[in-house]
This record gives sequence, C-alpha cells and structure tokens, in this order.
Amino acid sequence: MTKDSNLQVFPSRRPISECVGLIVNGTNAAAAIKTIVAAETACVKQIWMVQPPWSPDVLTTLAAAAIKTSIVRLGTSIIPTYPRHPVVLAQQVLALHDIAPDRLRLGIGPSHRAIVEDI
Repeated sequence: MTKDSNLQVFPSRRPISECVGLIVNGTNAAAAIKTIVAAETACVKQIWMVQPPWSPDVLTTLAAAAIKTSIVRLGTSIIPTYPRHPVVLAQQVLALHDIAPDRLRLGIGPSHRAIVEDI
C-alpha cells in the first residue's frame, strides 16, 4: 500500500485466537457441559450451539456450563422464535447474563418451515 492510498488498514480488534471457537453437539446436555468445560481448559475462547427441536434446551445447557466455566464465550447459532415466547427468551437471557456477564452471544431467528410446521 502506498502512502497516497486513501485506504486505511485497521488492526484486528482481537487476536485470531480470540475468533476461533467450537460447535458443541447438544443432544446430551451433560455431555455438552463436559465438552464445554474441557474446551475452556484447552483455551478455546468461544463455544457455539444450535437448537434442533429434538435436543435439550440450549440456553439451559449454556447456563449450566457457565456455572462451571469462567471465561469462555457461549453462543447460540439460532434460537427459533416460533416455539418460544419472546418474554421467556428475554428472561432466560437475563438469567444467563447474571450468571456469566457479557459471555453470551445470542442468535435468534424464525427457523425453517420443515422444523416449525412438520414437528
């Protein structure tokens, strides 16, 4: 890049190691919690989980994992909006925030027709 260029290069706000995470299977909540604890011990910075309709509640699993961890960020890829009342979702998120301040990354969305209507 030349000095005369109008483009600016901004350094990353976080080191690349802060941006790497794992997706944890949540079909068994107890196993997922053990995996999350082990991942934090191995210096993984972020854990992500999805909410399939046939698995335990992801926010409950993450809340339980938050109690056993201290720094790993916990994220939901997508929490479907149709089967969950917005007030209940807000209450769950507030509780998780109280347990693990600023560690939750919440993704919400409508899900897919096949999941919402065909179950």
